[in-house]
Parts: sequence; C-alpha cells; structure tokens
Amino acid sequence: MSFFKVENELFYVPRCEFVQSSEVFADMFLLPSGPGGHNEGQDREHPIVLEGYKKDDFSCLLKVMYPTGRCLISGMKLDLRLEKEEWISVLKLSTIWNMTKFRNYAIHKLSTDVTLSPVEKIVLARAHKVAPWMEEGVTRLASGDPRSTLEDFATLGWETAARILWIRDNASRSSPTASNALHFKFKKDSIKCGNCSSPSSVINFSHKCAGCRIAVTANTEFTFHGPALLWGTADRLVQLNAIECGKCGGKPFSSFYNTHFCIACAAPVSSSHNVRITPNKEMIEEMFGEDIKGYELAMTVA
Repeated sequence: MSFFKVENELFYVPRCEFVQSSEVFADMFLLPSGPGGHNEGQDREHPIVLEGYKKDDFSCLLKVMYPTGRCLISGMKLDLRLEKEEWISVLKLSTIWNMTKFRNYAIHKLSTDVTLSPVEKIVLARAHKVAPWMEEGVTRLASGDPRSTLEDFATLGWETAARILWIRDNASRSSPTASNALHFKFKKDSIKCGNCSSPSSVINFSHKCAGCRIAVTANTEFTFHGPALLWGTADRLVQLNAIECGKCGGKPFSSFYNTHFCIACAAPVSSSHNVRITPNKEMIEEMFGEDIKGYELAMTVA
C-alpha cells in the first residue's frame, strides 16, 4: 500500500496496479530511500506528492483501477458507470502516465457509452493524442454537420476552422433541398464495404469505367451527388450505382453484378448494393494528416 497526496487530499491505495500498469510509477518505486531512510509513499508523513494534478481526476482513475465488488459482479462483466467528464479524467491521467490498458478502456467507453460532438472529439484528440477522433471530428464538420455553431469553430481556433471550412467549400457542400444530400469527391480507397467496418477498399480488382473505359487506379477521382445515409461517426452509405466518374461523369460501376465480394466479410458487391464512403478523405489527409500521424506515432513511441 502507498500514500499519494494530490492537492490537499491523501489517498491510501495498493501500489501493485500502479507498478504493473505504468513504467512511470514502476521506476518511481525503484528509487532509493530519501533522507532518513524513508521511502516516498510509505506513511502519511512521506506521501508521494503528485504536483500539478487534480484530486478529482486522480479519484476517477482510481475508480477504474480498483473497481468495487459490485462493479465486478454485475452481469459477469465490468460495470463502471462513470460520467463523461470522469472518463475524460481517466483518459487524461492514463495518457500522461502511459497506462495503456486504462487509456484504451477510457477511449472505448467514450466512443461507445457517451456522445462526443465533432468539436469535442477534435479537442480531446489534440489534448490526449487520439488519432481516430481527430479524423472523425474533422470529417463530420467538413461534411456539413448541421449542429455545429460559430462558437464550435471558435473553440477550435481560426486556423483549424479555416481548414475545415476550406474542405467543406471545395468538396462537401450540403444540398439546399435535402439535409442528407451531399456533393463530395473521393478516390478508390475511400470506397469500402457497406456491410462491415473493414478499412480496405471494396474495389480490390481490375476495373474500367463503364463510360470512358479508363482503368480505375488509386488516383482515379469519383464524385457523388445525392442523399447519403450516415454510417457510424463519419462514413456515408451510398448506392454503388450512384457513384460518378470524375472524368466522364458516367456511372463507372453500373455493370456490377454479384461476381465480386468483400475480402473481409464476403458480402456481394454489385451496382445495387450500398458502399461506405469517407467524404473528403484525401483533402482531410492533406490538411490534417500530419497531426493524425503525429498522434499515432506519439502513442507508439510512448
């Protein structure tokens, strides 16, 4: 057991989980005794002082590190009912102290059990290096999220707001007649299976545009105009037959029948099936790719 002092409060908790979950604390406990032969944390007079941290954040982390018996026994699975701000506290400290297990769990709970707005995802992605949230938040705003306000964009800062609005103005303008009608550009790698969440392109075979007969490559540009269903947090579902060739304006996949299948879930790929598209993926990568890769690299190195 060890004593921790955060702000003006003492916490007395088992040290085992800190040692096993964080190299930061594992190394701290290996330090030699201080003056007088005292080890930090061994008693109330010599606690481990966590300067610059909030006791409320630390308390939230402890709830996840040391759940109660009732949480452990609930339905044969861990049942931690924390509020959104509490999960953010867990994410914050687990990221700082490189507690990968708890960080991943907090990201999972914030992604599935609570609702994060596009702006919240971008803000949290920057603060805690969560690459998927950065891409999801930017994609939603660049695709014309109807709930975004001027205050939301102000929160992101003028440069980020300008980049997002540039993407929206150039490739993803909402139709004035239908809230779910879009106009956007994309490439082959953005055309994914509409039946599963595979990140791979569903166009994984040789194909030529049915109109201009140009071979479809990774750099071939396509467009879409019309209604699109939201799939998950960023992608849209559109009918494969509605996709247009960026060169001739024709329907490059109009001749597709049940002769091709998704390599992940084996669902058929035909002109009448829906496919999943990430709007403006290439421009988002151009504007925010370095940020996203930087977050990924930072957590890999950590």
